[in-house]
Amino acid sequence: MGFAKKRQPVEALQPDVAILPEVSMKAITESDVPFKTWVGSNPNKGLGVLGYGDRTYVEHEAGRLLPWHIPFSVDGMNIVALWAHVHTRQLRYVRVTHEIVDRHQEFLRHPRSLLTGDFNSSALWDKLHPSRNHSMLVDKLEHLGLDSVYHRQESLAQGGEEHPTFFAGRNPEKPHHIDYAFLSSGIPAKLTIGRYEDWLPHSDHMPLILDIAQD
Repeated sequence: MGFAKKRQPVEALQPDVAILPEVSMKAITESDVPFKTWVGSNPNKGLGVLGYGDRTYVEHEAGRLLPWHIPFSVDGMNIVALWAHVHTRQLRYVRVTHEIVDRHQEFLRHPRSLLTGDFNSSALWDKLHPSRNHSMLVDKLEHLGLDSVYHRQESLAQGGEEHPTFFAGRNPEKPHHIDYAFLSSGIPAKLTIGRYEDWLPHSDHMPLILDIAQD
């Protein structure tokens, strides 16, 4: 990810928490913040979380490593940070996310819960994963009381997104929507997706800027 080159624009957003897929272990461990954690098998490319605010952070047991996820809580809100990747030929991308959600379903049932990050999945690709696809994942999360803030806010169906979160090869003509924030449905929130004009020089993924209403 080369977070050193992206740190300034990310921190200019003044996040309470930053979830960073494809980030090096060094970039996380050398950050001077109240909370930091990282998971991965390649020290140059894993999943990291940075907590900037003066809050109560608790990291929870992830269990057998699935690429990649970090369960933690911030001031009593349960969060699973996600970078859905490849575990095996059969267990990859959205199938990994299904496994992670199944493992942490009780954690995510909490009335203040969030699953967010790079899902690497879309309803447009359901046929590639007929047994455990993105639409099935959305239904599974709905049964846990979570829905996509973007789709709630924009009144759009899954697969009908109008704001890309990823540009393959940083090419503006290859847009996809594969990053999501699934939040407990009773919690008001606003999601803003970074503009590609601002972020393509830094990354192929646009930031999801999520503002969650406080109790």
